[in-house]
Amino acid sequence: MKKLLFATTAAAGIIASGFGAQADASEYTNQNTNYNYTTTQTAQPTQTTESTGTSNTSEVYKEFIAAGGTKALWDNIVMPESSGNPNAVNELGYRGLGQTKEAWGTGSVAEQTKGMINYAKERYGSVEAAIEFRQANNWW
Repeated sequence: MKKLLFATTAAAGIIASGFGAQADASEYTNQNTNYNYTTTQTAQPTQTTESTGTSNTSEVYKEFIAAGGTKALWDNIVMPESSGNPNAVNELGYRGLGQTKEAWGTGSVAEQTKGMINYAKERYGSVEAAIEFRQANNWW
């Protein structure tokens, strides 16, 4: 009975640790010791979208620029965060062009753009500083 309980617990732990994760594993051998190692790299969270009439990316980009956004903000924050989809929602609940849980993550492209700019200035001091932070940390 103890063996069955242990095997069940071990199997559950293995399943739970791998559940929902995407990994890219590579194996190599250390030539001096003949040990085999496996390295695993966990993928970034996948992003899902809600279908609420998403415009194509070029139209969203035009609206983003018209609302005061910049090409640098689009290329360095919007595209890596949401792929230019104003209705993007990831599995953690972050949404919109800038992937946030703040109210500005929903609404029109203009509202989201203005929210992103205000957020960048309030949190980082400027849009440029927000971009630098995003590039260094892969989040903002």
